[in-house]
Parts: sequence; structure tokens; C-alpha cells
Amino acid sequence: MGLWAAWPSWALTKGSEADTPAEWLTRKDHSWAVASFDLANLVSAWPASLLAEHAGRKGCLLAVGVALVASFAVLFAPSRWAVFAARSLAGFCKAVLYASVPGFMAEISADQARGRLTVIVVLSDSLGMLAALSLGPRVPYVVMNGFSLVIGLAFLAAVIRVPETPHYLLSKSRMDDARTALRWYRPRSTSADNNRRLNQIMLAVQDDMRDPGTYRELFTDDGNRAAVLLVAGACFAQRAGGVGCVMAYSTTTMPTHGPVRPENVAITFAVVRLACSMVAVPLIDYYGRRPLTLGSHLALAAITAAYALCLLYIDDRPDNWGPSVCVVLFSMAYSMGAGIVPGALVGEMFPANVKSHAVTVVSLVSSLGSFIINKAYLPISDAFGVHIMFFVFCFVNAAWAILAYLFLFETKGMSLSAIQDHLDDYNSSSSSENEDKSKLSSTGTQS
Repeated sequence: MGLWAAWPSWALTKGSEADTPAEWLTRKDHSWAVASFDLANLVSAWPASLLAEHAGRKGCLLAVGVALVASFAVLFAPSRWAVFAARSLAGFCKAVLYASVPGFMAEISADQARGRLTVIVVLSDSLGMLAALSLGPRVPYVVMNGFSLVIGLAFLAAVIRVPETPHYLLSKSRMDDARTALRWYRPRSTSADNNRRLNQIMLAVQDDMRDPGTYRELFTDDGNRAAVLLVAGACFAQRAGGVGCVMAYSTTTMPTHGPVRPENVAITFAVVRLACSMVAVPLIDYYGRRPLTLGSHLALAAITAAYALCLLYIDDRPDNWGPSVCVVLFSMAYSMGAGIVPGALVGEMFPANVKSHAVTVVSLVSSLGSFIINKAYLPISDAFGVHIMFFVFCFVNAAWAILAYLFLFETKGMSLSAIQDHLDDYNSSSSSENEDKSKLSSTGTQS
């Protein structure tokens, strides 16, 4: 998805030569070209969860592969509606990936390596961004579309070889297929180890599926509700904290007379994100999710405030390094926490019986925030100044840092069942409080 995330940054700034978006997209169309991606992500959240529940993790990945190929193929049509359609298909892909990949990564990885494996997805995303921003401005539009189409075809071919996860297969009572899949994912483990692991997975799945989950249970159960609020908050802050706008609009709204050209700043953004994501791979399981979240969002709040002040008080002059430095620092701070932690939380916070419902709710909340921010960015920036939006980003990041400090607990090294036990403590605490209130009430009545 990194190719699509970076697409507006290079495609919308290409010259008005024939067969480029500048030929058929107006300035007003730019915000829709960006936001159609988020709008499709929003409306696809519920269908994507149904697909994840009924087609499995591999079925979702196959659907994404087909839709990605179709989206890049549609871009060859020289029309504004082709751009909107292609971006919408990409938004559907993101919704399906959001509904399936975190669970997929959590289910196939060891407890000690779950965070690191989740970060690999972020690394791939960053690599796609870097490829798009490096090649897009320097090759013809059609050539870049062809390159993206080849990448989509390669992804589809790779997914065909991947088996379904043992967790999903056991939830469908397919024991033999689950045993075969586990051998594929753990080729170096002995048969005894795999059988032991398979029994553990089966017990966990049976425990989760004993009571089929509903949306009502998602919000009436204190543990589930706490998980939804925590993960939705993390994902909303990730999306609404400014990364989408910095990525999509950096080449169109950054000061053009600074010491570094906006397109070079965008490439540096992608390089720094890739490098910092690689550094973050061991850190997420060494330091944990909570410290990275707090440090990242506090840094993002300070950086976006500094960017806004640079735009507000410093003229657009050749020696103004402020905006360029802030964009690079933003990439660094985002990659070291906000960009990696929410994906890990989505995969590990929810029990299997309500996971698809929970991911739907979280996806709706986060994609709604992303759509509102990305659609409003260009009109508000044109009308009142770019600095207004960066003050908004500062508020979002600071608010989530405070909430995460108060409520987010550490999941580093915990098994999925241990995380559920921790969340179940919310139910125990709630029940104890209710019992204490009942005793106090009855004592007061007797007296």
C-alpha cells in the first residue's frame, strides 16, 4: 500500500504534459483524489470484516491482490473518474488488509516475536513509499503505473503459495489442514512441538468461540469495550495526527522557496521512515508498545507545533530550514511509535469470537478520522493557512499521548490469552465495584 500512499505526492505535481493527472484534475479535484482513498476505506470496513470472517486470512490477501492489480490497471485510463475509481479500489484494499493482516501476523508469529513481525508490514509500506517518491517524479506517468502493476502481480503470485493460518482453520474445524499449515509456518519445529502448539491453539480458539461474539457483546463486556477504546484511540491518533497529509500534500503545500525542494523533502521523509522502521523492529519488543507510543506522540505534538509556528512567523525565504527539518523529524517520530504500535495492538487485543466485529469498529473510527482530516486539509489550508491544520495535528497527538499514559497497558511478551486475561480483569473490577455498591446500599437500607 506504500505505492498508493505516496501516489498523490508525485502524481499530482507532475507537469501538465499529456497523459498525466494534471491534464484532467483541477485543484479542487486534488482533495478528492486523496480523500477518495479514505472514503472507500470507510465504506468498505464492514464488508472487509465479513470477508475476513468468512473467507479467512488468505482469502482476504487474494482479494487484495486482485483489487490492487485492477486499481493500477484502471490508472491507465486518462480520466479524473479513473483516478477516483483507482483510489477507491486501493481504499478497499486497505480496509481488507486492516481487517485481516494484523490478525494474520499475530496468529502466525511466536509471542516473543509478534511485535517485530508486525513491523515488517510497516517496513514494506515504507519501501513502497520510497520507490514511488524516488521513481515517480523521474519517469513518465505511464511507466510508473506499469511498474506498480508489476508489483501488484508479484504480490498476487506470492500470496497464492501462502496457506491459511492454523487459528482460522481450527475455528472452522479443519484439523488436518491446520496441522499442515502449522508445519509450513514452522518448518524447523519437531512434530511433537507442532502438535503441542496445535493443541494450545485449539484450546484458545475453542475458549474464544464457545460464546459467538456479537456487536452487543463487544460493547457490554467491559474488557472488550476497553480494548476497542484503546485500539480505536491509537488508530484514530495515528491517522488524524497528520501523517496522511504530510505524505500526500508535502509537495503541494510546503514552502517552495526554501533551501530544499519539496519533492526532495518527500523522498527524505520516505528514506527516514524506512530507516527508523528498521530500527524500531527490535525496539517494539524490547521497550514495549506503551513507551514507544508515549514518546512518539509527544514528539509529534512538539514537531507539528513547531512546523505551524515556522509557517506562521517565518517568511517563505531561502534560508528557512524549519519546515523541511520538521517534516524529516515528523517521519522519524512517527516511525518509532505511532506508525507501528497500532498495528500490533489490533492483532493482539481482541479475542477471536469478536475480533472481526472489533476490527470493523476500529476501522470505521480511524478511517473516518483520516477521511475528515485529508479532505479538509487542502480547503482549510487554502482558505486560512497550512499552519491551522498543523495546530490541529498537534492537539490530536498531545491528546492521545495523555490518554495513552493514563489508560494504555503494556502487552510486550504477553501471549494472546494472557492479554485477554488482563482485559478480563476489567470485568472482575466492575463486578467487585457493583457488589460493593450493592452491599453499601443494603446496609444503608437496614440502618
